[in-house]
Amino acid sequence: MSYVAISKVRFPPSFKEQIQNVGLEMIPIAKRQPGFVSVAFHLSTDSSETMMYWEWESKSDHEACMESAAWANIMGKSSSLFQSQGVEFSIQTYERIS
Repeated sequence: MSYVAISKVRFPPSFKEQIQNVGLEMIPIAKRQPGFVSVAFHLSTDSSETMMYWEWESKSDHEACMESAAWANIMGKSSSLFQSQGVEFSIQTYERIS
């Protein structure tokens, strides 16, 4: 079965465009990684949170992406954004069972 990571970012309205742009930059990086299956990017109906559903063939594929140079680059560019006042990042991981 596959491995799923769900990442969420809560943010004040003034960060909406920046948060969305970073998420959109992450997608092509992940798509180039071995074991990538799919991604879906969502914005909450009140526009205060994004949610990304990442699916991988295995946990090790997900971890390899998170440790890749390309991922480190995007995270380095966006670290100050994710550490801004009012911005909260979380990630939960799951093994798909059906």
